[in-house]
Amino acid sequence: MLNFIMAPVISLFLNISIQIISYKYILKRRLLFSEYIGCACGLIILATLHFGTSSLMEEKLSLFIVNLIIYGCFSYAYFTFINMGETARRIRILRELYSSGTGLTKEEIVEHYSSRDIISVRINRLLSNKQIKLCEGRYYLDSPLMLFISKVIVYMKLVILGKKSEFDR
Repeated sequence: MLNFIMAPVISLFLNISIQIISYKYILKRRLLFSEYIGCACGLIILATLHFGTSSLMEEKLSLFIVNLIIYGCFSYAYFTFINMGETARRIRILRELYSSGTGLTKEEIVEHYSSRDIISVRINRLLSNKQIKLCEGRYYLDSPLMLFISKVIVYMKLVILGKKSEFDR
C-alpha cells in the first residue's frame, strides 16, 4: 500500500531527475523536449509501480487513476515552475534589474520588451521547437501535441477554476 501512496511523489522525483539529466547531457539544452521526456518517464514509473504489484486489478486501476491525476498535477506544477522562470517577462525583468546593479529606467525596460520583439521571440521559439511551421508567409500548427496540451490546460482551468482563462469573469 505504501507503493501506491508514494507513487506520485517517486514518479515526480524521477521526472525531475530525468528531465535535468536529459536537459544537461542528452538533449543539449532543449528545455521543452527534456520536460516531455521527464514527464513520460515519470508516467512509465507510475504505471510500473502500480501494475507491477500483485494486488487486485480493480484496486490497481482505481488507485492508478487517482495517482495519475495527482502525478499530472505535480508534473504541471513543475512544468509551470520551470517555464515561469524561463519565459515570464516579470521574472526576466526582476533578474535584469538585479544584474544591472544601477537599476533601469522605465524607458530602458520598455525598449527591451516591446510587443513586436516579444511576439518575434515567441514565434521563433515555436518554430525552433517545431510547434508551428511557416509556409508561403503563413504560420500553421506543426505539432498536434501542443494543441492537445493547451486544450487539457484549458479544461483543467475550467474544472478547477470554473473559467477558461484569467480574463474570464
